Amino acid sequence: MSSVMEHAAGPPSATYAEPANAETARLWALYGGVVLMSLAVPAVKVPVGFDLRIGQLLMAGVFALVILRDLQRREVRWGALLATVGGGLLLSGLSVLSAYPKVKELTFLVKYLVVFPTAFYLGRRLLALAGPRRTVLAVELTLLGGCLLAIALYLHPVPLLVHERPAYLSVGLKGSFWEQGELAFFAGLFTAASLGLRLEYRLRPRSLLPLAGLYGLALGCALASMNKTIWVALFGATLAAGLLYRSESRANALLRRWSRYLIIAAVAGSVAIWAYNAWLPEADKLVTAHMLEHKWQAERGAALRIALDLIGDAPWLGHGFGFVEAYFGSYPSDVIGLGSGVAQLFNSYLDLWLSVGVPGLLYGFGLLGAAVSRRSLVALLIVGYLFIFANFNPVAQHEYYFLFLGIALAASRGETRTGALSQERPWTQS
Repeated sequence: MSSVMEHAAGPPSATYAEPANAETARLWALYGGVVLMSLAVPAVKVPVGFDLRIGQLLMAGVFALVILRDLQRREVRWGALLATVGGGLLLSGLSVLSAYPKVKELTFLVKYLVVFPTAFYLGRRLLALAGPRRTVLAVELTLLGGCLLAIALYLHPVPLLVHERPAYLSVGLKGSFWEQGELAFFAGLFTAASLGLRLEYRLRPRSLLPLAGLYGLALGCALASMNKTIWVALFGATLAAGLLYRSESRANALLRRWSRYLIIAAVAGSVAIWAYNAWLPEADKLVTAHMLEHKWQAERGAALRIALDLIGDAPWLGHGFGFVEAYFGSYPSDVIGLGSGVAQLFNSYLDLWLSVGVPGLLYGFGLLGAAVSRRSLVALLIVGYLFIFANFNPVAQHEYYFLFLGIALAASRGETRTGALSQERPWTQS
């Protein structure tokens, strides 16, 4: 009886619906997994006059299936769709009207009008159509595939799958992503989402050992990428989720206990990374005082100071998409940390402000605010991780950012199916 009660008890604000067909749910999970994995190989492109990534193409195809299904059943989530498309129209209009010089503006317009709304809507619907159990399996299989692919490409590079970088930037593990930071972002985000989904929906695996091995593999790949932001974002989000999670429901007493464990895990993980960094030889350390001073004086700090001055010139409407590359492209990369080919600032929200002014800030923070809820552990973990990482890397221009914000929104609003949980064991038996 207690096991049945734990399965039935979900987030107190949830509005559950029984899955219409288990086979259909598995199919949606398969579609979602294909999209997730294809986005992990951005170097694979389809030449159609311009480089169209295979992940974007598959995402558009699955979105078409989802929206047709929702239109037929009158289940379209118009708020999510209109908010992202409407926001994209507003920001695109501001960019087009800007008289400042811009580079590759059309790429940004397509992203904000089509790609990002598509990713956000798909993420929101995946949790409801596939159910939490199948969603978390899609997330974990993609995490496993992405990490194994990164190791394989490090040992045996395949030109079709690898994005070539200059030798001085080709240190560390990066898989098929553009750079090491993207692999680290991927590993941390999928780990946080997996943990949050399993805790919130009581999805304990039959054996904890494979899951622990998967998390170890993901964190090992993140460590091998030599990215620093991953640890700040992952442990920061875990700590924030543990501190902020609130639920008045007696049924969620187990989750409240787990929120305290998350605080302990965040502190322990931070101490472990600090000790590991202290143990490394000086030349191999993840962070040193000299490195931080150099970044402040000649890299991101210099870019930040210039960007703030530029924002002061056009604080309300911005300079337009593509202005960052047009302006900073002439700077040597070892002087300011940007340079030719870099389309965004390191801070995603400053980049939005610089590009499309205050409306850009409202767009960015509005999506975060809509997706987060103190009554949803998975939403706190995902949104916290995305917010922290996006303050140090331009990940808010990635499809994963919007897709997982959609998952967080669905979780925070309880758009899940109880039937999808029935084949898993609860984390504890009371």
